[in-house]
Amino acid sequence: MDKTAIVIGAGLGGMATAIRLARQGWQVKVLEKNTRVGGKLDCHCDHGFLWDMGPSTITMPFVLRELFEYAGHDIEDYLELIPVDPVCRYFYPDGKVVNTWSNYHHFQIEVARREKDHGESMENFMRYARGVYDFSGEVNLFRLPATWLGCLGIRFLKKARHLPKVLTRKTMAQTIEHYFKDPHTRQLFLHYATCQGSSPYQAHATLNVLPYLELQDGSWYIRGGIYRLAEALEKCARDLGVEFQLDAEISEITLKGQGAFRKPRATGVVIRGGMHLDASVIVCNADMMHAWTRLLHTKRQAAITRQFDQTPFSNSAFMLLLGIKRRYDKLAHHNVFFSSDYLAEFDDLFHKRRPAAEPTIYVCISGRTDPTQSPAGEDNYFVVVNAPALEQDHHWERMRDSYRNVVLDRLEKMGLEDLKNQIVYEKIITPSDFASRNNAYRGAIYSHAAHSLETTWNRQPNRCKEINGLYFVGGSVQPGGGIPMVLLSARKAAETVVHDSV
Repeated sequence: MDKTAIVIGAGLGGMATAIRLARQGWQVKVLEKNTRVGGKLDCHCDHGFLWDMGPSTITMPFVLRELFEYAGHDIEDYLELIPVDPVCRYFYPDGKVVNTWSNYHHFQIEVARREKDHGESMENFMRYARGVYDFSGEVNLFRLPATWLGCLGIRFLKKARHLPKVLTRKTMAQTIEHYFKDPHTRQLFLHYATCQGSSPYQAHATLNVLPYLELQDGSWYIRGGIYRLAEALEKCARDLGVEFQLDAEISEITLKGQGAFRKPRATGVVIRGGMHLDASVIVCNADMMHAWTRLLHTKRQAAITRQFDQTPFSNSAFMLLLGIKRRYDKLAHHNVFFSSDYLAEFDDLFHKRRPAAEPTIYVCISGRTDPTQSPAGEDNYFVVVNAPALEQDHHWERMRDSYRNVVLDRLEKMGLEDLKNQIVYEKIITPSDFASRNNAYRGAIYSHAAHSLETTWNRQPNRCKEINGLYFVGGSVQPGGGIPMVLLSARKAAETVVHDSV
């Protein structure tokens, strides 16, 4: 088999797949529609401030280290990882403030104060979450087999005692209510569902593994900004001989051999403007729904897209990049300002499908850890609010300014007095921007919400079932979104390509 591969999209998943294939002797070309790499991991610089515009923290750093080791490099030659503690500071409408910590015992003490126990609630919850992680790691994260039958074996059977925790019909919220009594503690743990763009009141209980992942190896930041990771992967890939073509938007994945009783095969791509490139395999790092609705033309396309379109989509995001000339001492690197009615907020987002009237607000100030990110005595605010996937009646060009005021008014009400008058620079990013810049279908950051066992565990596989020679990688497919999951997706995609080529 001719070992040539085209990777569509220079996001983290696409570049990590290219690195792994290049190490296996493949000739790889990465095509990116934008003028720089990174995909949803982007950055912006103005007025002396620098903002990361996508993922703002690193968890499971061993996944990142393994990728560089696989490439034959030492991660320290590319990146400096800095621990962040406290991990996050949570502000509640009643004035309460709670910190989460990378150190388990510090976190346990914080929760015990709220639960009025000696740490038993936290210990029991983390024991449960550890079991979910042990099972999901064996079955869904670190092994190549993507079928239940392929997972059977002694190693699987050793973890099988945790199977009931995974097969439960309970939601994330129902499980958290079982372990914790204090409403502040409950809301804190419910918030982790938003890391996968989902509602904790509908998300499957296995998403409760997320706080365990954060505690397992801590929360980290990259000196110079998280975007340094995209730059490092590009350099690593180029050093291995991977070619990059930027400003190259794909208009079609070409197929051959379609018939009534046989699957077509992906043979190449067409770059917008007419240039055609061939390869033995195509790895699609573009949003999976974008691929099916815009890039593929098969007899089953309509049925497949209709099936996917019936599954609830994840959240999008409304963002503000703010340069603030005043420092508020109460704030940490990561901050969350909670709404007073969390259930009503997610009802707005997922049932009424409208921006929340009283949103929870995340504020990342990387300059608190890295002085290179903002001028002395000033702060770079990366403000994120959950927003619904785009609907036909959503017109963000008309809503953006009024919703910006909703967000800033809430932050002032929550204790950041006179915040509006401290702004020296601002930029607004809406779900429409994710749809246009990143080809995120309906602006949904994680494609489908993890609101069932199927969408949590049985996302679109890395090997396309309907088309030979086509593979998917990234946050919209297995195993899910977030930096470590996307890098694990790349590992599985590359291993599948190599396995199929033998």
